[in-house]
Amino acid sequence: MFRYYLDLAWRRCWQGPAMVLLLVLTMAIGIASCMTALTIFGALSGEPLPGISPYLHVVTMDAREAVDANNNDYDKPDGYLKLTDAKALVDAQRARQQVALAQSYTLVGRPDGKQSDQVQGLMAHGPVLAMFGVPLRHGRSWTAEEQAAQAPVVVIDSALAQKLFGTEDAVGRSVSLGSGSFRVVGVSAPWKPRTQFLDVPRNQGNVLGQPEQFFVPAQAALAAGVGPLTAGECGKGAAVVSFQSAEVDKCRWLEVWVALDTPATVAAYARFVAGYADAQHAAGRFVYPPQAALYGVPSWMSMNHVVPDDVGLNLALAGAFLLLCLVNVAGLLAARFLRRQADVTIRRALGASRRNVFAQHLVETGVLGLIGGALALPLTWLGLWIVRMQPVAYADAAHFSVSAFAALLLLSLVVGLVVGILPAWRVCRQPPAMQIKLG
Repeated sequence: MFRYYLDLAWRRCWQGPAMVLLLVLTMAIGIASCMTALTIFGALSGEPLPGISPYLHVVTMDAREAVDANNNDYDKPDGYLKLTDAKALVDAQRARQQVALAQSYTLVGRPDGKQSDQVQGLMAHGPVLAMFGVPLRHGRSWTAEEQAAQAPVVVIDSALAQKLFGTEDAVGRSVSLGSGSFRVVGVSAPWKPRTQFLDVPRNQGNVLGQPEQFFVPAQAALAAGVGPLTAGECGKGAAVVSFQSAEVDKCRWLEVWVALDTPATVAAYARFVAGYADAQHAAGRFVYPPQAALYGVPSWMSMNHVVPDDVGLNLALAGAFLLLCLVNVAGLLAARFLRRQADVTIRRALGASRRNVFAQHLVETGVLGLIGGALALPLTWLGLWIVRMQPVAYADAAHFSVSAFAALLLLSLVVGLVVGILPAWRVCRQPPAMQIKLG
């Protein structure tokens, strides 16, 4: 029976082509606008590190050691800590995994100077690769002993290794960072978060994650004159530091991230952090009440407005526009179906049930929805291309994918079925005797 309804729906799509074109075009425009906004929203609102970021939390506290007349009230949680405090929290080993990190942007090259590149990477204290799921292709990460000894070791990504040495397997080679020579102990696959959540203050305006092409122990990097991307927040009496300066002894420049699996471990670690911060305040180091807290990745990104508010607004407007299109399509379908009242009367008189008539018309609306979805495909591509041409931070997220294509087809089918329920019900509810009498 379904095959018969499908064949009947297809043949009726060729009856009244002008009306059919208006129907599918209205649905296509609504679906395309919604899919364009939904594709961007889905790319930016998902997990930055799928399967990993839901367990990550950043440590925040008011760690200022001098009175700040410009921000006495600590109006925004601060994730930057001095190296001393970051090391103390990481070395305490109170979480499943913990790491202190800061972004750096420096020149990495071969010792002979024949090849080099200015790249971005992470200075870290702790098992940064294991914690963030950075895949290793060759070699290993640095050990705790190498970190404690400030050994000049580094992990670079395969793209950088290929550029510098002409091969991905650069384990055992040496690279120059700052004034030092660092031994490559590992080569990672190219890695970046889907959206930016690490070191957010240094990435203001960057919505999408940035490739991290090297990973180096923080103290070893400082010893070689390699510093963070910016000095962070430096107190009074600190030296005037320039871009990429390693003179950050009096600055708060490291974020501490921890991996916690359960609400109980989150609560326990929050108590530990609060205890540490309160002890520093009691000892006179922190001049303000620390207000220590943990923030998960979604709340931290929301607080720092990583994803622009207009992304959600655009999705809401697109959804409203799709709803308006559906209302118009429902009216057109009702008019189209009621024109065939005589055909329905004959079918009902010959024994067709309301359920049969309803199913037949619902299948027809489903077919119209799929046709509208096929027409919406190039319109969605056009919409995403227009977004990529705009000067917005998330332009690179506007790319069509296989999952987006599947979602578009599903949405078009659902739209076709939903919009056809009321017109199909209206055409089948009148008794056949009354229809014959009116005819």
